[in-house]
Amino acid sequence: MQPIANRMLNYLQPQMYAKFTMLANQKGCINLGQGFPNFPSPQMLRDALSEEAQTESLQYTMTAGHPKLLNSASQFFEKQIGCKFNVDKEIMVSSGAQAVLSCVMQGVLNPGDEVILFDPAFDLYRPMIEFQGAKHIGVPIIPKKLNAKQDILKRYKNGKFDYSNDDDWNLDFNYLERVINKKTKLVLLNSPMNPIGKMFSTEEYNQLADILDRYPQVVVCEDAAYHHITFGQYQPFNYPRCITHPRLKDRTVCVTSAGKMYSATGLRIGFAVGNEEIIKGLKAAQTYHIFCLNPVIQTATAKCLDQTQDGKYFNSIRDLYEEQANMLLKGLVDSRLNMNYWVPQGGYFIVTDISNIQIPEKYFNDNGVRLTRDFAFAYYMINEFGVVCIPCSPYYENKQLGQNYVRWAFCKTTETIQEAINRLK
Repeated sequence: MQPIANRMLNYLQPQMYAKFTMLANQKGCINLGQGFPNFPSPQMLRDALSEEAQTESLQYTMTAGHPKLLNSASQFFEKQIGCKFNVDKEIMVSSGAQAVLSCVMQGVLNPGDEVILFDPAFDLYRPMIEFQGAKHIGVPIIPKKLNAKQDILKRYKNGKFDYSNDDDWNLDFNYLERVINKKTKLVLLNSPMNPIGKMFSTEEYNQLADILDRYPQVVVCEDAAYHHITFGQYQPFNYPRCITHPRLKDRTVCVTSAGKMYSATGLRIGFAVGNEEIIKGLKAAQTYHIFCLNPVIQTATAKCLDQTQDGKYFNSIRDLYEEQANMLLKGLVDSRLNMNYWVPQGGYFIVTDISNIQIPEKYFNDNGVRLTRDFAFAYYMINEFGVVCIPCSPYYENKQLGQNYVRWAFCKTTETIQEAINRLK
């Protein structure tokens, strides 16, 4: 008897983030792997949860979300993004951005459909696509150059790096033109990107719109989980994006995360906003997926959205993350590791190239299985440096393209980052 569905057989082992976090705990490592803040969430969120727990009904709420949260979210997004969404038709809430993305896949995809991802793409996208019987196709984003220490230090002035719009990564539009076709149903992009921190420019969105004009069946899913963490000239929420692009917004569903916005990844509140016809499918999927969310968490989140609608809180959070990114990147540049570097434009992470590093042969063997360089390097870091990073090959359709990249999280306290830097000196 095979009690497990075939589609799950490749996913029975612990997810790599959980595996590396367990190793970090077992070996006393500094964990720059999994992307969760290790500093306290804002007191206003805790206060709101306490207050709402005493007064809010504990019965079922509406499938699309608690009315208080839908209204607060609609007002918040109108203020911050500049888009007005109809609370009855163009917005939905689910259990974190991951559950929203799952509803997107269930609500949009048919078996045999094709989904275009831009690699490196967050690794949870591919299983979700496969579970719907659809096919994922990775379009690579290529680094313009490998920035060695002397190159990246030219962008370091007055204690911080230059987060200019001249970003370090190019999307291969020629490759996109070759793979898009009549079977393509969904294009999924993430900006700012996990893991490389790239933000797509207006020019890139214009090029994407030019291509999609020929394929009216294609829906765009904009994963904007980090839309409040933007560096340099970009302000939180206010940067080039699909949901505000005049030629893309009508075919876009934008996915965001209250857990990321309030540095509380266990909050599990995510939003979808966009075209009514797209949202209708997501609501249907939600009905037969989780049905509805915890009402206390929803109304507490609504209070936080109301209290932070002026944007001051998010400006302070953005400044904090940019400071932490500067600290970690400078520490990596000054470390004994001979790597190549890129400056992120937003998000939680820094990616470095490890192609120059000599990794002891013993770390390439995992119970007789030959590991890619990024995994070998991660185990090398854990065992000989006591610092956890994340391999990037799982973010690629072609694993070889990512085997020389690793991801470091800077959504950590100054003490945590400084201790990691000390261990890498």
